[in-house]
Amino acid sequence: MKLALRRRSGGEDDFVEKDPTCRYLRYIEILGKGAFKTVYKAFDEVDEIEVAWNQVRIDDVLQSPEDLEKLYSEAHLLMSLKHENIIKFYNSWIDDKKKTVNIITELFTSGSLRQYRRKHKNVDIKVIKYWARQIL
Repeated sequence: MKLALRRRSGGEDDFVEKDPTCRYLRYIEILGKGAFKTVYKAFDEVDEIEVAWNQVRIDDVLQSPEDLEKLYSEAHLLMSLKHENIIKFYNSWIDDKKKTVNIITELFTSGSLRQYRRKHKNVDIKVIKYWARQIL
C-alpha cells in the first residue's frame, strides 16, 4: 500500500509512512543514521507531539530466529521502563513487507552528548560528573 504524501498545516515536512495503528506519521527528515539504524522525525497524532521513528533493516542485523526473539525481549523490556533519565519508549512493530523493525521513542532535538560536547567546549567538570552519575 502506498501512502500519498501530505502536508501538515503550518508547512511541516511531508509524511511518507504511517504505523499500523495510524497514530504515528513518519517525516522524510532524517535525524540520525548509524550502521544499522536510521532515526526519522515523526508525529504522534493522538498526543500531538513530535517523536523519533527508529527504523532498523531486519536483513542488516537479524541473522537468526534467536536474534529476532532477543529483539522482541529488549523491546518489551524498554516498554516497561519508566524513569526520568531513560528515553520514553512508545511503540514498536515489525513491517514484514519492508523488512524493518520500527520503534517509536521520545524525541530529543539537542543531538547526542558527543555532539553537545563538540559544540560546547567549555563545560564545567561538575556538570560532566553530574552527567556521568546519571548515565551510571
